Amino acid sequence: MARLTRVRRAVALATRHRVGGLYEGTHPSLHAGRSMEFNDLREYVRGDDVAEIDWKASARSGGPLLVKRHIAERRTTLMVAVTTGRDFAGMASPTEKKVDVAVQVAGVFGSIATQHGDYVGLLFCDGEDIRVDRPSTRDVELERMLSHIEDAVRPDSPPAGLGRLLEVTATTLRRSGIVVLVCDDVDINADTEARLRRLVVQHEVILITIADLDPTDSGLANSAIVGLDDRRELSRELRADAQLREAVRADRDERAARRTAVLSRLAIPHLHVAGTEGLVPAVLTLVRSHRRAR
Repeated sequence: MARLTRVRRAVALATRHRVGGLYEGTHPSLHAGRSMEFNDLREYVRGDDVAEIDWKASARSGGPLLVKRHIAERRTTLMVAVTTGRDFAGMASPTEKKVDVAVQVAGVFGSIATQHGDYVGLLFCDGEDIRVDRPSTRDVELERMLSHIEDAVRPDSPPAGLGRLLEVTATTLRRSGIVVLVCDDVDINADTEARLRRLVVQHEVILITIADLDPTDSGLANSAIVGLDDRRELSRELRADAQLREAVRADRDERAARRTAVLSRLAIPHLHVAGTEGLVPAVLTLVRSHRRAR
């Protein structure tokens, strides 16, 4: 289980310093309401979530901090929905492919969920067809799901069908759960917004977008850049053009602004990433913020 081992090592490194200095759990639950029935109190130990401290009871006891324990209501189901397809065969940065970033994203969220005893499933594109891996709590199944993401991404794969993926996702989970949607640097149009709105009514939704490689990046001046669709190389002279560089950045910024506006209206937590560096701390911060906001 090489992929999952790498992910868990990265999560452990990201949480080591944080837990050493803060009253926060190492692996916060994705679902804030997963254990709401009060059971009893126990003494605080390092690694517990500060949100679970009963400050009034601690003050009355005059002793150590006391933490509330709850009875788990039920296991949560997390579905990771990934657009895969030909687009993910491209580069997110000069050194990393989009598919590698997507696998890391899916692994981090899946690892957090399974370590809390929750179910993790996968939906991903195969052209217009959507493949589904049934939810499981087993690490071996999560590792298999990560391999399926890799296998579904090839330069000759069909383009991703985001609309179709959202449609199937909305009907696959019958009981309310959590959906982590992983896609490329998408421009959310009216149809996509309507599909997201339907999904939000049913489930908690988190959106992770993976950046497109900027072909005008000066760091790529000596590298060949080939289009995924036409397999044609973009000339170095054109990539060095100042007007093109400005147009690429303006388009990226406008797309991000439109996406942010839509996701704010829908109250969907969002993270935009361009690589795996710093990814795990960013995901953990997003999860903690999402839990506090619920």
